[in-house]
Amino acid sequence: MKLFLRRDNSSANTRFIVCDHTGAEKFTVTGKRTASTDKMILSSIDATPLVTIRSAPFHVFYAFSIKDSKDKFAITATKGSRFIRYRFHGISWTLCRSSDLRSFEIFDADGKLIMSQCADRYLSTGAYELDIYSEQREYFCIAAAICADAVNFTDSPERVAAQ
Repeated sequence: MKLFLRRDNSSANTRFIVCDHTGAEKFTVTGKRTASTDKMILSSIDATPLVTIRSAPFHVFYAFSIKDSKDKFAITATKGSRFIRYRFHGISWTLCRSSDLRSFEIFDADGKLIMSQCADRYLSTGAYELDIYSEQREYFCIAAAICADAVNFTDSPERVAAQ
């Protein structure tokens, strides 16, 4: 399934809009930021909450907690001067960077591709194109892409590679 993730600053609490391949809005991400934490909620277009993402930036790494009504996992991201190392906790996924430094792929423990993200090269809207191959983990895939975007753009507008 192909989705497009783009930042949305139309209101104070709206963070992202997720559209399907036709451009129809499918999900929204809203959130509130405090000095020490950030809480975002991925909701369906009718405002039904699906996944909660909590994050806390520390001096040397970022910590994200992602949960729905049944499952929960965490991502930690350590930033170096030219790389980011992502580590999943509670789920056997691995994030691998692509050569263009703006894209990545997520694989499960068996090496099966779960999701790939790349900059939208067709519409030039600043959106990210998400190809999700695991429908039962669709919400978690979107949440992982949001976390990667948060790490890449929190400290500086410069894009950094995921390792």
